Amino acid sequence: MLKEIIIKIDNQAVFLNPNLAIPIRQTDIPAEHLTFRTREDIFWKVELLEYNSENKCWKVRIIDYCIKETKNYSLQQSTREILRLSFESFDWQKLEPLLSSYHKIKLLDVLQNHETKQLLKETPAGVPAYAMPGTNTHAQSPVDKEADSPADPHFLTRTYEVELSVYFSDTQFMLGYLAFTKYVKEVNDSVEFRIPNDFILPEFENIKSWFARKLKSRKFRVNAVITTVGGEVTSVTATAPLIAMISEELVDSIKYQRTLALTKSPKLPDIDKSLFTAEDIFNTGESDDVEGNVFRQDEKDILQFLITHHNTRNRKQLEYLSGNKQSANFRIRFTLHPNFGFLFLIEGRENNHFVWELLNTHATYIWSIGKSEKDIELQYRRVEDIINTIRNTGREQYKRAYKNNHHDSELVFCSIEHDDITSSFVDGFVKWKHRLNERLI
Repeated sequence: MLKEIIIKIDNQAVFLNPNLAIPIRQTDIPAEHLTFRTREDIFWKVELLEYNSENKCWKVRIIDYCIKETKNYSLQQSTREILRLSFESFDWQKLEPLLSSYHKIKLLDVLQNHETKQLLKETPAGVPAYAMPGTNTHAQSPVDKEADSPADPHFLTRTYEVELSVYFSDTQFMLGYLAFTKYVKEVNDSVEFRIPNDFILPEFENIKSWFARKLKSRKFRVNAVITTVGGEVTSVTATAPLIAMISEELVDSIKYQRTLALTKSPKLPDIDKSLFTAEDIFNTGESDDVEGNVFRQDEKDILQFLITHHNTRNRKQLEYLSGNKQSANFRIRFTLHPNFGFLFLIEGRENNHFVWELLNTHATYIWSIGKSEKDIELQYRRVEDIINTIRNTGREQYKRAYKNNHHDSELVFCSIEHDDITSSFVDGFVKWKHRLNERLI
């Protein structure tokens, strides 16, 4: 007779093969004081010690609490019936890592005073007799309890293999897995599914449409195995080939595309706003969905990314302004219209200098305001009003109006052209930097 077998443990039953289970309350596992983890299946190897033919109870000893090779599990068969399963003892050091929760004081007391003799003697009424793994280990047809056993239907075990089609919009991104709930006609109930993937994070919930676009599909196929005991779902495993394609490289490519998309002029709501922070900028556009700054990029991260991955003609100017001149006390601001750009604040001895450098344009705009004249936030607001005017009327018209009317009397405005920026003979950046620093007093 086969002396060692593999069993599967969950919070509802002990499985002797995929189609044969003993309710956990018919074992002496102290289930009232513990809960097994469910993220992955738990398999034990046990040694068959003693069989009581009167009450159909096996006494077993646990040999291994963590079995990885389980191919023989599905082949196990026997002609013996079983009503109960009794464990000789439990090793707390090996049992604890398998638990998701437990009442330690009560559980340790039960384990220390563990006694199997009483369970071997008891013969409960109305408990079904199931075939116990034994001598015959050849593959056979699955056991159909409803057709071949007089068992109580409350203990019948069934396994279903189902295929589903799921839309990304109906899922939820969680820590290490994708979750969704779907009605399954085979079990006549709504079932919660989890598809594991270590690269999935909860913060991706608001950008799941980007994953759908990157994977070129709004929905994906799911292969699932559902086990029921007495008509109640006890275990669910699910895989999806498309979700398995989500990798570190794919997540990085979404980060790349989202950042690059910032440079495209979005359709903004009709608001009197031209300056944006890193948090603001990812929440603009036509969509009502607030995506947010998912990758926690600050202003310098975004700037560095764009000048590294974008063919930027004024790269040296942007690097100089952000690295050497930008005030450490304030954040770089972004502008989206008329072009994507950056507003830097350079603190001089007498003035605050607001420097507007657009991406891939031909001039630097500078507004200088005396430090004592206004609160710094009011100065930001004044510059934002000017940029709103430029957005509505154009840069050239603003420069003409300033020159002719000088309507911005409380500030000084100038622009510096990016001359000879692509010349092989003249270093245009050196000329630009010299002219900039002349104005920063």
